[in-house]
Amino acid sequence: MRRVLLGFALLVLLALGVGSAALAWAHWSIRREGAPLPAPEAVRAVGTSDAAGPVRAFWMATARQPMPRSAVLDARRDPEPDAAYVMTHPAFVLEWADGRILLVDAGMTREGARDFGAPLEMVAGAAPIEPLGSVAEQLGAERQRVAGVLLTHLHVDHVGGLPALCAGPLTVPVFLSEAQAERPNWTTRPGLEIVRSAPCASVVPLAGEGSLLAVPGFAGVAVFPAAGHTPGSQVILARVGTRRLALVGDLVNHADGIRHDVPKPFLYSLLVVPEATGRLAALRAWVRDLADREGVEALPSHDEAALRASSLPPWSGAGAGT
Repeated sequence: MRRVLLGFALLVLLALGVGSAALAWAHWSIRREGAPLPAPEAVRAVGTSDAAGPVRAFWMATARQPMPRSAVLDARRDPEPDAAYVMTHPAFVLEWADGRILLVDAGMTREGARDFGAPLEMVAGAAPIEPLGSVAEQLGAERQRVAGVLLTHLHVDHVGGLPALCAGPLTVPVFLSEAQAERPNWTTRPGLEIVRSAPCASVVPLAGEGSLLAVPGFAGVAVFPAAGHTPGSQVILARVGTRRLALVGDLVNHADGIRHDVPKPFLYSLLVVPEATGRLAALRAWVRDLADREGVEALPSHDEAALRASSLPPWSGAGAGT
């Protein structure tokens, strides 16, 4: 019996050692990522070329889930810890005058949303998730106008709806940065596999000089390889008419993270999704400066109230392209 207990203890210690080493590696690997922060003049230049950029932009929620703000904001620094919060899982639709659509993120399917939301009920005190339909389901016949996909990062709640776009004879360029395609970690590798296995996805590398990457064929849009949240996290900058947008993904999960410089909960950034917290602090300050001084509208992915209060209308399935 003593030998059995000793063997079990050794296995536990081995598992703890392997887990600690993997966690340390994840934190080290993300801290080495991240391009220099773009200067304000570089951001201003996005969309100022002669080529026409997007003329309309929408957000499209694929699921929503009420939960405490303490699940996404450090309660010690949250100015309104008791306020309501609804986590949403959107895609963003950028539309050009010729009818082409560039999707930023792909949300989840109904089944994927239920799988994603169930653990949050147990560990974060969330209400049951409400699936709202995949991007393909909500686009309907407009799905054929999707001419490209950008991903703020490769977590499954941002990528899971991609395969549903593939019904019928459709090939969709999916633009990936080098970090997204070549340096995933354990939190993003499942999303990368979804991209690679989607039958209609044609992976196109993003490239460019400096901190901003161009998106081939889509004037008025630029990609900043921000890192911080995952090795391949990106901020998507777009000029839509006279508006300038920054789609910041999960650099924060609530707009107050930017407005009041509130980080995510400590244990989340340490254990759940290993993050570069210093980098995220610098990114919050950079985005806040763009909003305050440059008039850029910054939109985090998971704050439903912020999306509803934004200048972007929700996708209705009717008015786009008409």
